[in-house]
Amino acid sequence: MRSISLPALILGCGIALSGFFVAYAISDSRAYNRYVQVKGLSEKIVKADKAIWSMRFRYASNELGDLYQGVANAQEQVKRFLMTQGFAANEMSVDPVSVNDNQSTSYSSNQNAKRFSADAGITIATSDVDKVMASIQKTGDLVQKGVVITSSNANYRFTHLNEIKPQMLDEATASAQKAGQSFASNANSTLGSIRNARQGIFTITDANSQYNSGASVMKKVRIVTTVEFFLH
Repeated sequence: MRSISLPALILGCGIALSGFFVAYAISDSRAYNRYVQVKGLSEKIVKADKAIWSMRFRYASNELGDLYQGVANAQEQVKRFLMTQGFAANEMSVDPVSVNDNQSTSYSSNQNAKRFSADAGITIATSDVDKVMASIQKTGDLVQKGVVITSSNANYRFTHLNEIKPQMLDEATASAQKAGQSFASNANSTLGSIRNARQGIFTITDANSQYNSGASVMKKVRIVTTVEFFLH
């Protein structure tokens, strides 16, 4: 029997071991590449915490002096109305007055209209959205006092997103994990740890719409996350 030299034996063992490690690496690489990508959803209905209420009114006259006095009286009437509704002076801001000479426009069809008209407004910014909702229903009181209201619009906003972000991200991740477990079960696999995750963008819309018009007090906050889980 031919004897095997020590160097040849070491070389042979080395080749065999290298083959084992290559095979193990390939197997491990395949295991690493087995993953599932799923999406997780979290939605929450919240109430707006801030309101911007803009009220516009108009006064018309043939004399500029009377026009400015009429606008000032209308502004005072609106301020008193708002204060009786419980709004503070620092919640009110007076909008610039816009004056129009109705007879200076060649396309004016109503020659009997008063020569001058002024548009003015007052804006309320408050965190008491319930007070705004109730007060808007009472603007008829101003009309009865001779104030010509041309528009009354409130924009409701939700500004406390950072307070609910952590909880919603947890819910979205749990939703993704549930979807991943369902997939793994159908694939006869076991769901592993997170391979990668993308948060997505928080969106705020009106509760019953996919848009945020600002007219709705109730808002829907939504987040969709994308999560990849290892499969074993």
